[in-house]
Amino acid sequence: MKFNRATYQSGLSLIELIIFIVILSVALTSITLVYISTTRHSSDPLIRIKSIELAQTTLNEILLKAYDENTPLGGGCVEFAGNSNCPAAGTPNAVVTLINDSLTPEEGTATPANPEIRGTFDDVDDYHNLAYCGVNGVPDASCTNPCIDLVDEIGSSIKNEYPGFAVCIRVSFAGAEINGFTGDTSIAVETNDAKRIDVIVTDIVKSKISLTAYSLNY
Repeated sequence: MKFNRATYQSGLSLIELIIFIVILSVALTSITLVYISTTRHSSDPLIRIKSIELAQTTLNEILLKAYDENTPLGGGCVEFAGNSNCPAAGTPNAVVTLINDSLTPEEGTATPANPEIRGTFDDVDDYHNLAYCGVNGVPDASCTNPCIDLVDEIGSSIKNEYPGFAVCIRVSFAGAEINGFTGDTSIAVETNDAKRIDVIVTDIVKSKISLTAYSLNY
């Protein structure tokens, strides 16, 4: 009897199979980490856009208000106590108005109990040191007043539209700061004749956007 030589089929050894599994695991892990990271940050641009929108809307609202409670409609010379830059009262075509030398919210301070009072604000001072929060929002620490439900310019609540967001508003006299920008003493601005407005928005991931503008006493 004749016997044929046994034919063997080639294949993967156990060691080769283990090496393949290890390499595949490393590759899949890297791909998964990239996917997770991309997914986690995919909403960041939308959050940033929403923060900028909220900050810009708030700043525009404040800039449309009068410089001071007593600023005359239609313009005219306004001064603080002891400031004699304005012409004497009674001068033809001159309007002389004495305005406050402190950041006083003449319409009353907004509180958690009456956030809608924002709808009555008519000058820059009324917004000083206020913190407005959407649902679960945490404002910047530079605002020391209690957090108020976020409302729009007419006092209607928008806290549910901005969950996790918060707005901090700071107002300060900035005449000297503006003089430092120009360096021209011939057009020096009195300390109390300019106000700096800082609007700081904290978003849901606790990153911050700050917008700054100046309101001048004119």
